[in-house]
Amino acid sequence: MSNNRNNYVTICCSLHKKAAKKLKDLANKQCKTESEVLRGIIEVYLKRIENKNLSYKFLKRVTPVCSKYIARTITKEQDKRLRLLAERTGRSITELVRGAVEEF
Repeated sequence: MSNNRNNYVTICCSLHKKAAKKLKDLANKQCKTESEVLRGIIEVYLKRIENKNLSYKFLKRVTPVCSKYIARTITKEQDKRLRLLAERTGRSITELVRGAVEEF
């Protein structure tokens, strides 16, 4: 993957404190930034669910209690894929990212 900054975008989302700690611990263990680890997690998550036919389902929008707000960089391609998945499923990007980290 190229280190060209033009290939990345910043996303903002809230994670449960436990998931935020998990992301931080994984980054420390792998000697990577949290953004690098999050990109890997999102890639695994997207590959796993993109081929499933997820129907639109209205979900009540809630911010988890005891959540931590984070801003991390992902690739533009991942951002595009997350946005398409969010549109198809009726879920927010935050919900998808939260699910990816919690499932990892």
